[in-house]
Order: sequence, then C-alpha cells, then structure tokens
Amino acid sequence: MNPARILIVDDEERNVKLLRGMIASEKYEVDTASGGQEALDYLKSNKPDLILLDVMMPDIDGFEVCRHLKADEDTRIIPVLMVTALMEKEHRVKAMQVGADDFLSKPVDRTELLVRVKSLLRIKAFQDKLFESNRQITAKNERLEELERTKEELTHMVVHDLMNPLAVISMGLDLLLFDTLNYDDQQKETMQQCHYNCAELKRMIQSLLDIHKMEEGKLRPDRKQIDIVGLIENLMDSFKPSAEYNQIELEFDPQNSDLDLSGDEMLIKRVIANLISNAIRHTPPLWEGQDRIGSGRGERLDAAQRQ
Repeated sequence: MNPARILIVDDEERNVKLLRGMIASEKYEVDTASGGQEALDYLKSNKPDLILLDVMMPDIDGFEVCRHLKADEDTRIIPVLMVTALMEKEHRVKAMQVGADDFLSKPVDRTELLVRVKSLLRIKAFQDKLFESNRQITAKNERLEELERTKEELTHMVVHDLMNPLAVISMGLDLLLFDTLNYDDQQKETMQQCHYNCAELKRMIQSLLDIHKMEEGKLRPDRKQIDIVGLIENLMDSFKPSAEYNQIELEFDPQNSDLDLSGDEMLIKRVIANLISNAIRHTPPLWEGQDRIGSGRGERLDAAQRQ
C-alpha cells in the first residue's frame, strides 16, 4: 500500500517545517503550498489524502479555500484539518460551516496532531473503499442493464420473426380445412389439432410481446364495453376441435345472456382462452361407458365456470 499523501498549506515557512517534522516519523508523503491560491492550483492536478490548512493567509484565507474544496465534486471528500492560532469559538464554528473535518489550535501538540491525522486518514481510506465499491457496483449494474436491453431486443425480434412463419402455417391449415371432403376423419382431426396448436403458439407469442410492453410501461389497455357471453361462446367454438381430439366435452351455460362488462377485449379474451386451454390440457379424457358427473353421456367440463 502506498503511503498517504498530505498537503500542508501555510504561508509561514517555519510552520510548514514544524508540521512536516511532527509527522515525519509516520513516513507520509508531504507536499506543501505557501498560500491559498497555490493550494487550489496544486489540487487541480493532485489529490492528496489529507490537507493541513492554515486559516490566516494573505491571498485567500483558509476558510475560503476550504469552502471551495468542499463545493468541488473532485475534492470534497478530501479531509481538511484546519490549523490556526485563532482560538475564538466563532472561528471553530465557521471552520465547521465551511466544511472542515477537524480543527486544531496553535501551538500544535504533536501527539494530538498525529491522533487527528491518523483518524482522518482512516476515515479517508474507508471512504475510498466505499467509493471504489460503489463504482464497481455501478459499472456492473450498467453492464447488467446493457445485457438486459440486448436480451429484450433479441427476444422482441425473435418473437416478431416467429409470427410470420406461424401465420403462413395457420393460413395453409385454414385452406386445407375448407376442403374436408378429401380427408378421412383421422386426417381432419390431425389438421384441426395442428390448427389449434398454431392458435396456442400465437397466444404464447402475444403474451411475450405484452410482457415486454408491460416491463417498458407501454401496455395501454383499450377499455370498452364487451359482450362477454358472445366472447366466451366464440372461444368455446374455437376450442371444440381440440376438446374433441382430447375426448373432452366443453359446455358453457351462462346465467345471464345479456351480461356486459368494461375492459380490454383482447386481453380478457386471452385470459379466458388460457383458462380453457389449461382446462383441456389438464383434464383426463372421457372414457367410453364412464359417467364422471352423472350426466349419462360421459365427462362434461364447464371450462368457464370451473376456472
């Protein structure tokens, strides 16, 4: 570890020599300035670990130098120990007001000087470690934010790119399903199942896009009146091929056929679609001859009510 660097600022040479001699045993690196302006010029290119600052100087007094140092972002963390012959309480108060870290009266006691110097240097060392840790954390956070932005951009791009081939596949299945006379029941069921899975994949992709928008604060629900019964009935029709493929019977029995509500139709549609899809996925198939709820026909799933 490099020795601490101390700047002694005093316009009297004998005071500088005295202070230098008192701290010589600690092997500090010592620089000097003979006035306030010289000290400010020195600090433009040098950053000592501690400043021993005289108050009474002819050009710029120590109070003004200290005020300037504590107002500058580059020098404000450097501890300042003001050393002066002024003994009045008001001078001590003023020293604290301008930002001095400690105050020492002349004539200086060597033991007291060394105790104050060591204490301030210890605090400075802790501050340096804290600032370095903060700098490293800030750099890591910036890197993580950059990686997160890259990941989000890549995800957003991939999600959008998935939509194009999916649309082509879905369109092809629609065309095939228009001409069902040329297919047997097994082929039709297979195409219907593929069509259903295309719709499932599209819902998943849209969910990823919405999550991305939510994280960016850009998701704005389009609130309006919704025919919720009609919406559910349309969804039930779209899920019937998948339900039949899985040997599940879907039923929807609305208690109020005129029920309307206010909300984002697309988001609500996707929520209900996810509930129906999960119900189909996790419900056991209907086995021939087994009546699970006493219907006499087999298993019935009221997807909307059970979810």
